[in-house]
Amino acid sequence: MNTPILTSPEISRFRSSAPLQEALKNELKLPGISAALAAIASTVKPRGIPESIPGNHPDTAIAHQYYRMFGVQQVISTLEALTVPTGKHDLERPIDVPAFGANLPPEYADPLPPSERKK
Repeated sequence: MNTPILTSPEISRFRSSAPLQEALKNELKLPGISAALAAIASTVKPRGIPESIPGNHPDTAIAHQYYRMFGVQQVISTLEALTVPTGKHDLERPIDVPAFGANLPPEYADPLPPSERKK
């Protein structure tokens, strides 16, 4: 979710201006801009494991790569969100995920240790 970014004062001011939103929406539809954003978005699709970094654990290289990819995607998502009125973008909807998942067997879904469960 991008909520901290979408609720910043600058973003809120931008999103409260219909002329600015419409202008950005039109700019993002331009062939050059849309092709550039599509090209950038394609670079953040996972296509393999990143090369190792000498002196770093392999998990660190993977984390760095995925955080970079997340950041790029966050910028693209924010640009799209700027064209939608406040409260109407998918990024602003709460994520409804049950605490322990709906597909777990009851004995695994219970957060209490087995010794403390009701029998």
